[in-house]
Amino acid sequence: MKESAASIASATVAIFLTGWIIIAHDLSPDFKQSLASLTGNHWISVSVIAIVLFILSLELLIGFKSARRFLRVYDISLWSTSLVAVTLIMVLGILAVLITQFLSH
Repeated sequence: MKESAASIASATVAIFLTGWIIIAHDLSPDFKQSLASLTGNHWISVSVIAIVLFILSLELLIGFKSARRFLRVYDISLWSTSLVAVTLIMVLGILAVLITQFLSH
């Protein structure tokens, strides 16, 4: 039970931070270039960062009971709802940035 609850919370954290990385690299050519210099392609870098964020947050939540308790990780309903909300907000945020860039050209 603790692993599945921690997985949902970790996915939420990883999606939130990955969404901000995508928004940042769309707004900053320098940041996009630095991501590309890591692996040769900025999308591969974003993917690697997302995987690392998920694994690190999962290990943190599984390994530290105090972190699970502080973040209420055992509340699967809360984290499932948060996962859906964060995913929708990040998708809409990325879409807004892309539409803004498209309309400005």
